[in-house]
This record gives sequence, C-alpha cells and structure tokens, in this order.
Amino acid sequence: MEAIRKIQTVKNGRVHLHLPKQFWGQQVEIIVLSTAHQKKSTAPEERSLRGCLRQYADSSLIAREHEAWQDAVKEKHGPC
Repeated sequence: MEAIRKIQTVKNGRVHLHLPKQFWGQQVEIIVLSTAHQKKSTAPEERSLRGCLRQYADSSLIAREHEAWQDAVKEKHGPC
C-alpha cells in the first residue's frame, strides 16, 4: 500500500490534490485531519536525558560506584 501525506490550507472549503499515475483508475481512501492543534515543527525537538533520573539517585551509594559492575557480576555469577 502506498500513501501520500500532504498538508494544505483549505481555501473556500476546498483542497487540491494531484495524484500520481499509479493511483489513476483505483479506489482510494481519503482521510482529512485538522492540524490546527498540533505543534508545527520542522525539526524534532532535541532533549537531553542528563539529570532526568536525578530524583532516583541514592547519594549513599555514590562512594561505591566504582565497584558497582564487579558487585553485579559477583551477584549474578558468584565469586570467581
């Protein structure tokens, strides 16, 4: 299934849509959605995850951070 997405301004209650030849002579489904309430942005908003999980940080474990990986391996696989 091929789809065409086109955003146009309605003028006098009409929109104009020119379809490529592969659509000619076929049944098509036309869906009209308003974009008035959607945020119009050409580029995706860039956000950083830095600090997003700060609320879950346990300051008492910061001193043991350098040992965390070794402790996790020992817990999962036992002492070597």
